Amino acid sequence: MLKTLFVTDKSAQIWIVASVAFCSFMSRLNNYIINISLPTISQHFHVGTGESSRVVVAYLLIITSTLLLFGRLADKAGLKKVFILGYSLFTVGSFLSGISDNINVLVGFRCIQGIGSAMLLASGYAIISKFLPPNITGWAFGITSTSSALGVATGAPLGGIITAYFSWHWIFFINVPIGIIAIIIAARMIPGDGPRKQTPPSESRQSFDIPGAILSFLGLLVLLYALNTGKRLGWTSMQILLSFAASFFLLALFIWREKTCKDPLLDLAFFTDLRFNLTILATFMAYIFITGNAFLLPFYLECVQDLNTKETGMMLLAYSLVYVFLSSPAGRLADKTNPRTLCSIALLSGTLCVFTFAFTLKFHGLVPVFVFLVWLGLSFVLFFSPNNKQVMSFAIKGKQGSASGVFNTVMNLGMVFGVAIFEIVFSHSLPEHASDQVLHGLPVDMLRHGFRNTYILGGLVCAMALMFSLMVKQKLPGKSTDL
Repeated sequence: MLKTLFVTDKSAQIWIVASVAFCSFMSRLNNYIINISLPTISQHFHVGTGESSRVVVAYLLIITSTLLLFGRLADKAGLKKVFILGYSLFTVGSFLSGISDNINVLVGFRCIQGIGSAMLLASGYAIISKFLPPNITGWAFGITSTSSALGVATGAPLGGIITAYFSWHWIFFINVPIGIIAIIIAARMIPGDGPRKQTPPSESRQSFDIPGAILSFLGLLVLLYALNTGKRLGWTSMQILLSFAASFFLLALFIWREKTCKDPLLDLAFFTDLRFNLTILATFMAYIFITGNAFLLPFYLECVQDLNTKETGMMLLAYSLVYVFLSSPAGRLADKTNPRTLCSIALLSGTLCVFTFAFTLKFHGLVPVFVFLVWLGLSFVLFFSPNNKQVMSFAIKGKQGSASGVFNTVMNLGMVFGVAIFEIVFSHSLPEHASDQVLHGLPVDMLRHGFRNTYILGGLVCAMALMFSLMVKQKLPGKSTDL
């Protein structure tokens, strides 16, 4: 039976949480900081938007398709080792990205940065779950959620300032000294995983599920490729249809492999716990909406409300600031209240918020938008921290890394699906002749119709997340949720 020795020193607990929270901040920041610099990067390398978009897509693809692998690796090699190696690769990848001399080299080095980010995300939540007492994990996850929100909120303005006053190279170089400091802190403050049974190298290679790792990587990679290029190539094009078919086949082979493998990459025992499944599904649905909304709302503000880019960014800060200031208190509340109750209340409020917004889009002015953003922030700040605590509480002891890998994979898949689904619904809500035109040139009433349909779908997605959350039972007969 595995016995975990929790860290009881308050100072050490704070440093552990700070180290994990900072990796969440850096990972999310690097999702957003580069977007605003893409026009400058495109001009620097003399490429179009399609070529430059690979800089963003490559990072996301690598993270999502390797999280399962690194979650399992963290369980086998040690959470601390994988965490520090992740920081190291992230830092090296950032430096190499900054000195890139052509777009293809930059994309390649962004992949290294993405591998490091995936290692950090896969091991970070598991470190909190494994080394901190259960009565403060809600607070710890609240801090990490706050850090993620800060990364999202500051990405675009920080990237704009750095690019304007220095150069685009410095959006990568800035990670280097920060990464070195983070490595030193993690090495000193995060506990080791304890002694591990020594096995011969040949046996270690056999015990690690290399075929499963390859199948999961290729299956997710092909799926994300299809989702990211479907609109450009056409959703019914042969290339996209074959990509979806290949992804289904590869992932089916992966599940079959995991069922028959003695030491699988993905322990399917996780999915025998209905609570874990339902919580993961609620997470997936929530991230579909959150990311889809983050993608679509700027278009509404600029094309319907006629705001410029700076004004749009300031308006969107309303959501992020609510999230930043209240994530930590929400996390503490999760330590004192049933997380399922908080998640259900949050998703009920979020569902009502989205449906209300969908039917107030016809009104002029920014008051409905401001109310929507603040209400949405108040709703989801009560969801993410308690939900993180709840998911990790259902993890199998000794396999927190794998659980964290599954959890973060689901979150990233939700992000990709959110953008794809919201874009599809919005485009198909416009007349066929208008779907490929620049939105600024289309009639406002036509655009409002498309936004309303999309946000009605968003409300239904939130309602599905609420349904899954309500079905979660915090404790089942004969089972314990203790970590």
